[in-house]
Amino acid sequence: MAQPSAYGGDYEAQRHWMELTLHLPLSQWYTYDPSYWGLDYPPLSAYGSYAIGWVSHYVVGPESVALGTSRGYEDTIHKAFLRGSVLVLDGIYIGAVWILAKRVVGGTTKNKDGMVTDRSMASFGIVVGTALAQPSLILIDHGHFQYNSVCLGLSLLSFHYLSNGDGGGDATTAIGTNAIIGSILFCLALNWKQMGLYYAPAVFSYLLGRCCSSTSSNFPSGATAAGWGWWFRQFIKRLSVLGFTVLSTFGILLTPFIYYRDASSQTIGDVLLLILRRIFPFQRGLFEGKVSNLWCMLSVKPLSIRDRIPQEYQPIVALGVTMGLALPFCVVLFKVGSEGHQRDDGETTTMATQRRQQRHLKALLWGSAGTSLSFFLASFQVHEKSILLPLAPLSLLIMEAPTFIIWVSLVATWSLWHLLQMDRLQVPYVCISVLFCVVVRACFAPRSGGGSIQPTKTRTNEGCCSVLARWGSVCFTTWLVPASFVGMAGLHLMELLITPPSHMPDIFPVLW
Repeated sequence: MAQPSAYGGDYEAQRHWMELTLHLPLSQWYTYDPSYWGLDYPPLSAYGSYAIGWVSHYVVGPESVALGTSRGYEDTIHKAFLRGSVLVLDGIYIGAVWILAKRVVGGTTKNKDGMVTDRSMASFGIVVGTALAQPSLILIDHGHFQYNSVCLGLSLLSFHYLSNGDGGGDATTAIGTNAIIGSILFCLALNWKQMGLYYAPAVFSYLLGRCCSSTSSNFPSGATAAGWGWWFRQFIKRLSVLGFTVLSTFGILLTPFIYYRDASSQTIGDVLLLILRRIFPFQRGLFEGKVSNLWCMLSVKPLSIRDRIPQEYQPIVALGVTMGLALPFCVVLFKVGSEGHQRDDGETTTMATQRRQQRHLKALLWGSAGTSLSFFLASFQVHEKSILLPLAPLSLLIMEAPTFIIWVSLVATWSLWHLLQMDRLQVPYVCISVLFCVVVRACFAPRSGGGSIQPTKTRTNEGCCSVLARWGSVCFTTWLVPASFVGMAGLHLMELLITPPSHMPDIFPVLW
């Protein structure tokens, strides 16, 4: 007999989606009983639910996904099956991390005997280990229960292809096979989970720069009307290729819903609008729960910003603030993309090409982390789990800024505390956080043979800006990081020892 779910909700939601997609026609997937965990993920995720539900039906038993009667089903074997399905789909994320870590580290360093050095292998291991051991990702996907690693893995793979360049130095093919594959992968990520849109401004800005890229050698008539006409034709051609790729990918994924719609009562527009409304539920308000972003912080009394802004204008205000925060990252990515992958004069070596591709990849990783963090802080309808999006690219950059990225990783995990409490994950939260600290500390500790793994050093111009940057880095490491850790530990201790007053029962979730 089905038992009421004892957990926070996402486990039952994922299981219920397998149940409804397996037994109902596509025309009812997004309309079936929306009051009980109605399907609100994009089409590819719905197809994934169908596939996993089909396997569960034959491997675990029909009762695990029986329509209606399986609500709240929590058989031990079925739990193990669903947990195992997360591990299997983690392979997409693991593969993406492995591929990108090789490029971020910058290849291998060999000694005079041609053997790969321990330092090169250690740097690769640190990057992979940090990305795979992220406490937030482990606790959300394997504790709270979701399939976020699929969206993250597809997004990272798209960054790999997009930053690899096309054309071997020919500006006329700035958008080629790699850009098309990268665009398809990113569309798949968006269609697995809509939160992939947090990366969209970064990807769009970079690809727009690629569409605008050119070299003087490819301006056949110079900076004249004919030269600019040539550039405009190339721009339209590249933009059309990308547009066709995106529309085709979305079209293929949406075609089954259109083909199998209830033609007597639904038009194509009705179907598309229904899916959009389910995926983007604006009626839910500015934010849910006590997510650690700007709107939740500004909604406490006496600010109460959610009550001061009319509900119909809240999405517009949120969009404006989000785009304002993301704009600097988009500008940088546009400039990087517009440089293209063409060889500079005298550059013919494979090493020079790899360095250029690595620079583009790192720019995409930093930029996507920046735009996704902007969305987390200021966009409409943010959930606590959205912090995973900036963490994925940042994890791969740990050799660039280890203190900052370790700090962000731990703060992100801390911000999930009250969500994890719902799932009784307090002990895993503590254990995984402590283990992560021990592991990353050991990675950068001095070695017995002398020396330690050092962060990648970035060349900067001496001057006022570099002095300010060094001063800011010292203040961050010396003061902000220790103070924040003391504050986080202090709030945990206060929540343990102090009972909230009756008129402020949510004081600790708000302080988080």
